[in-house]
Amino acid sequence: MGVTGFIGRALLASIFIKNGLDHLQNPEPIVRAAKGAEVPEPEIAVRANSAVMLGAGAMLALGVAPRFATTALAASLIPTTVIGHPFWDKSGKERMHQQSQFLKNLALFGALLAVGSRK
Repeated sequence: MGVTGFIGRALLASIFIKNGLDHLQNPEPIVRAAKGAEVPEPEIAVRANSAVMLGAGAMLALGVAPRFATTALAASLIPTTVIGHPFWDKSGKERMHQQSQFLKNLALFGALLAVGSRK
């Protein structure tokens, strides 16, 4: 992989690494959202998801098992997106904000699929 591929992987990974660290250091808001969505064992689920984001993000940034890393990150985005950005339950500016975040996560999901499918 060339320099641009390395930079692209690192940039894509950066949001997962940052959010994984943030959520491990301050899990309460995410745990509240998980409780509201009736996720079983929300504290454990949030910590596990955060650890996946941090670990798989670092793996992706370093180019270690990138297919595994992108698969893990894509899988972690599904509950994160559906639980964290329920724009369909909102109105006005909050709906617009949550919809933008939902679509951003869909774009990240697509980027992970594209990076993970490269040979």
